Amino acid sequence: MKTVSVCGLGYLEIGVSSLAAWRDYAEKVLGAEVLDATDALYVRYDAQVWRLRLVETGEDDICVAGFECANIEDLAAVRRQLKALDVAVTEAAPADAAARQATHLLRCQDPFGLSVELYVGERLAVEPYVSPVGVGGFVTGDQGLGHMVLAVGNEAQAYAFYMEGLGFRLSDDIYMGPPGRQIRLTFLHCNPRHHTIALAPVPSRKRLNHIMLQLRSMDDVGLGLDRARAAGVEISSSLGRHSNDHMFSFYMQTPSGFDIEYGHGGIEIDDTTWTPQTHHAPSLWGHKGRLN
Repeated sequence: MKTVSVCGLGYLEIGVSSLAAWRDYAEKVLGAEVLDATDALYVRYDAQVWRLRLVETGEDDICVAGFECANIEDLAAVRRQLKALDVAVTEAAPADAAARQATHLLRCQDPFGLSVELYVGERLAVEPYVSPVGVGGFVTGDQGLGHMVLAVGNEAQAYAFYMEGLGFRLSDDIYMGPPGRQIRLTFLHCNPRHHTIALAPVPSRKRLNHIMLQLRSMDDVGLGLDRARAAGVEISSSLGRHSNDHMFSFYMQTPSGFDIEYGHGGIEIDDTTWTPQTHHAPSLWGHKGRLN
């Protein structure tokens, strides 16, 4: 039987130490809209109601990953796949689904304790997104909010959950590090975006390594770099182009310590022709800093 896949990374909930610092960063550096709620900030940068929910809990790490399913039939199929792996899946109350602006919502955990939500629903806002600093737009839509890189403690468990359970497909691998101490980063896709998740089998106190936001123009990447420098944001790695997805990007530190990759021009995958590859360097050029 064919494995059914989620169709995109729809939203993230992140526990942060300072909502005020994130407000400035999201608006003035990322160019996103920030919406206030009683106990959270909501960050939006496209037609959806929000993409990031920030709650002041102090861990400075991802709390929830919300994955969209194309329809109720796919949601049910993914639930069966997870149950076959002995993953406990529960149905959220209607009020909880409504809080996510979803029509149906399921909950489970990945093998490393990350809360995962599976949902159906367009989650479209009434008002159009308008960047407060004039960003021309982000690549989202059927490619989801961007991508994220997660630290995982056990490769086999991670592959089973994300590939057999959620239906992600292999894009490629990158081997990083000196001979004898290399690690393999595995890149997975569920839509045309080259990867929605990358899995890094490294010991880490935190789950989230970085989030990638893709801009519609190269100039917006450069303008974002200028804004980051003007705001005193630490640039974690310089401009460069990746070896696997060919993303032109730089990395900058968030107020929570993990990075955001701000990029343009990533390649897209056609599953009818794509062949996974193995790379031995993360970048074709640049990205000097933490990556090299």
